[in-house]
Amino acid sequence: MDKSYIYNSANELISEMSSDNDKKILSKIIDTYELHVRELKSQYRLQEGEHYLQRLEDYKRLKKLTDAVQKSQPELEAIIAYTKDNKDFDAYKSIKQMQQQFEQVQGWVKPPEKRKTPILSLAVEKYLEAHAEKMTDSDKRGFLNTIKRFIEACGDKEILDYTGEDAGTFKELMEKMPENYGKSRNDTRTIFELIEYGKLHKSGRISEKTIKNHFARLSAIWRYYLLRDVVNSNIFIGWRFDGKPKIKRIRWNDEQLQTLMNSSWNSPTISKKTFGYIVGLGSYTGMRLEEICRIRLQDIIEIRGIPCIFIQDHEARKGKPWEKWSPKTEAGERVVPIGEALINSGFLRFVEKQKNKKQYYLFSELKFSGKDKKRSDGFQQSFSRFKLRKKIPKGVDFHSFRHNVSTKLRNLPDGINGLRESWIDDFLGHEGQNKSVGNVVYLDMIDVENLKKVADSVLYPDFWDIRKFTE
Repeated sequence: MDKSYIYNSANELISEMSSDNDKKILSKIIDTYELHVRELKSQYRLQEGEHYLQRLEDYKRLKKLTDAVQKSQPELEAIIAYTKDNKDFDAYKSIKQMQQQFEQVQGWVKPPEKRKTPILSLAVEKYLEAHAEKMTDSDKRGFLNTIKRFIEACGDKEILDYTGEDAGTFKELMEKMPENYGKSRNDTRTIFELIEYGKLHKSGRISEKTIKNHFARLSAIWRYYLLRDVVNSNIFIGWRFDGKPKIKRIRWNDEQLQTLMNSSWNSPTISKKTFGYIVGLGSYTGMRLEEICRIRLQDIIEIRGIPCIFIQDHEARKGKPWEKWSPKTEAGERVVPIGEALINSGFLRFVEKQKNKKQYYLFSELKFSGKDKKRSDGFQQSFSRFKLRKKIPKGVDFHSFRHNVSTKLRNLPDGINGLRESWIDDFLGHEGQNKSVGNVVYLDMIDVENLKKVADSVLYPDFWDIRKFTE
């Protein structure tokens, strides 16, 4: 029906109406109708446009397919011609072979499945078992402690899963550990709890040397498994540590020695005589504390009329494996003559009394204790508390006596007793610079008279009298 006709007819109908209200209603109906008609036309045009676009896409796809068929037509015709000429040709079999080759290529480029490796705690057990014969109890405890802290920091996972990031995390955490970490076997706090404790109490930090020791143990484990192709790399090598000691040991000055001399030793477990002669041996011979505390009565011998202490390897008595001991280094095995200052203090009389009591160790009051089963552990702790109460600073400790002896001997003016550097090294148990076979000292070849000159050359101010300690 023609639109103009409908429009004219509607106008005639409206003009014939007498009521204005009816005219308005009819006009609105007509307007609404016209609006719907326009919308329908718009929708039709939109659908028509979409239809054309879809047809265009279909045409493009058809064009690509046609082009592909045309390009492949020569190959297809060649295959058809080949099959006509070769009746035995099995197209299905050829396609199958091609498919297998493609699968093989896919296998080459596919990433390999992750290897299964043991979790760290089990890997460490195997490592310790493999090294059991060469490892002391102290070494084993050190490894177990390191692994305990590393697992606390990074978790117990397959050894192959650890990365350099884990090693770095462990190093950063250990650098925050308080300096008194590990002093008590009953301390069950984790690495994170210890760090929080250190922050709260503003404690000092452990030394870089301690952290380096942890890394050395972990590196040994990783090296063991690297050689067995269990891990891909050793993630604990290449890290740098500050080699400087946290607290530099310094020798005792005269003021500190006088403070020590004028202070009363009041340990409930270690007598004044034991305290006095241990300090006397340290200050006049420079012997290490464990060397002194392990002196057996059989180690005090006489060579060419000179009383000496023979520092040597100890074999354990039956049922007492902790007694087995070796000096710190090869140079640590040596003969130390007892100087006149010690003899005048009554040291040899003290030795004789211990022999009469049929004691095994010279300082029989001392007991094996601590993680490493040392005889020096109890005395070390008591002496440390004793000197700190007297305001003697850190860095000045029992080992500082060794520095005193070395400094006194090496600073003697030329011509005094005619001491040689090699004699001083032999006396202190230093390897020295001359390591030739001709310079190695054996017990039956020792020029003990020269070493006695060294012992008698260690001099202190008059106030330093060991008898005052022992009376």
